[in-house]
Amino acid sequence: MMWLVNFLVLLTLSACGIATLPTQLIFQTPTGQSLENIAVRPSSKLLITSTVSPTLFTLDPTAANATLDEVFTFPDANGLTGIAEYRPDVYAIVAAELNVTAIMAAPGSVVIWSLDLTSGGTPAARRAARIPQSKLANGLSTVPGDPDLVLAADSVLGAAFEVNVRTGAVRVLIQEAATAPIGPSGPPPALGINGLHVRAGVLYFTNSQRATFSRVPLGGSTVEVLGSGAFDDFTLDTEGRAWVTTNPGALTLFTPLKNGTFEEEVVVNTVLNGPSSAAFGRDGARETKILYVTTRSGQVVAVDTSGGPA
Repeated sequence: MMWLVNFLVLLTLSACGIATLPTQLIFQTPTGQSLENIAVRPSSKLLITSTVSPTLFTLDPTAANATLDEVFTFPDANGLTGIAEYRPDVYAIVAAELNVTAIMAAPGSVVIWSLDLTSGGTPAARRAARIPQSKLANGLSTVPGDPDLVLAADSVLGAAFEVNVRTGAVRVLIQEAATAPIGPSGPPPALGINGLHVRAGVLYFTNSQRATFSRVPLGGSTVEVLGSGAFDDFTLDTEGRAWVTTNPGALTLFTPLKNGTFEEEVVVNTVLNGPSSAAFGRDGARETKILYVTTRSGQVVAVDTSGGPA
């Protein structure tokens, strides 16, 4: 959630390399409306959330003049955060009454919705789960191998909730120092775990106040810090690399090495203005190499990763 971490100064490790991948600005909201999170449909059309609107938007990134069009407006909410496709063209979405001044959700307002787009007509929406104890549900991730489960990062509580979108059951999956904010002694606001994704039984996550990108085995307790920076949400590619949005205007690539460590490299450090999330295209060989990045200044930027970092 990029409007949550604009207090952070971009940090990069001195050992990091810097490369520049080709980028193209494909859309800019006329008012600079903050764009929060992104999912890509099987057709490669984008689904985009905003913390300042209860409406889910869509955008065709291949259109000559792309427009941001309404898909569905969620009741009892004024903003949306995380989105994740948990079944083919069916999405879990976090909706809440968000107070952008206090940077917190109104008590009892956080709901995980399910939105089914498979009919091609009017979306089928249902409340999948309520998280009454949540103070700020943020990033959202699927759990490979279990299509009924999603994980929701609560940045204020410093916890990851496991949510069953079929039954509505909710439980705390992880809540410890690495996911928690530093607290009053750290830079305000006090926000911990932000973006999160699961791959091969491992939970990868960013922490806003601690300015870290880390991983921990699901069900484990040993957290490994992979890098330090003003990170927000991210995506994992088929090669196990993490593409992490980095404030104030960069994209950082973490590449796994044979010795078990990660190489960290800034691959975009221009164009982006407050990057908030990223996702790869899906329809066709070229689209799968295009990384779409949203920003809190209302941009949608296409990053061509086909050539790889220089």
